[in-house]
Amino acid sequence: MTRFSEKLVGANVIVVGGTSGIGYGAAAALIDVGAKVTVVSSSAERVDQAVKRLGANSAGAVGDVRDERAFTELLRSLSPVDHIIFSSVDKIIRGPLESLDLDNAKHLFGVKFWGAVVIGKAVLKHDIIRNGGSLTLTSGMAAIKPGRGATVGGGLNGGVLSLTKGLATELAEKRIRVNTVVPGLVQTELWDKLGKSADQQKEEFEETAKALPVGFVATPVDIAEAYLFCVRANYATGKLIEIDGGLTL
Repeated sequence: MTRFSEKLVGANVIVVGGTSGIGYGAAAALIDVGAKVTVVSSSAERVDQAVKRLGANSAGAVGDVRDERAFTELLRSLSPVDHIIFSSVDKIIRGPLESLDLDNAKHLFGVKFWGAVVIGKAVLKHDIIRNGGSLTLTSGMAAIKPGRGATVGGGLNGGVLSLTKGLATELAEKRIRVNTVVPGLVQTELWDKLGKSADQQKEEFEETAKALPVGFVATPVDIAEAYLFCVRANYATGKLIEIDGGLTL
């Protein structure tokens, strides 16, 4: 029987969106427990930088999930693997509905929702993941508690939750598990794209931390624990793993 601490030693894992933020945190955690990780991003520069930071047992590949044919071929070239984590996001949809940039919203849906569909389809059709492996997606707490300013983002993330259940059913025939990590507020580089200064972000995080039972706002390192669970938990499929610091209590 394999020791729990050695369960992922030598496992081959693809982390789509693993060059920054939550995805990078998951990639680093997987390497720490002995996995071999390939990070995928649409930016060659970000891939190169991430591989240098991750060091041994890491590799990189360039691909854009919005191009189904090319991305499917990329996955086929990297297969077979044991697990795939999908955490690609390059925008945040946040703010008053009346000022929504619909093009930005469509772009993010194309990456986060349809990207998950592209990967799920490729896994089912081309045996990208070995039997007994897993696919882990990423949603967000806006799906469960959207609040003002997160109507569209909540809709997007809610779609990922439903997709998780469907993919878990579809991929069960290949004994592939599908789960989704649902993080609360996380300090990542994405917040820079909202145009807020570092001081403004710090103030917002500090205010949020006061309202959380855990007393702090997560970093990608904190969220990585949830991805490790999804990859290792052989008896979990179709599950939504909320990791929100107690936000919804």
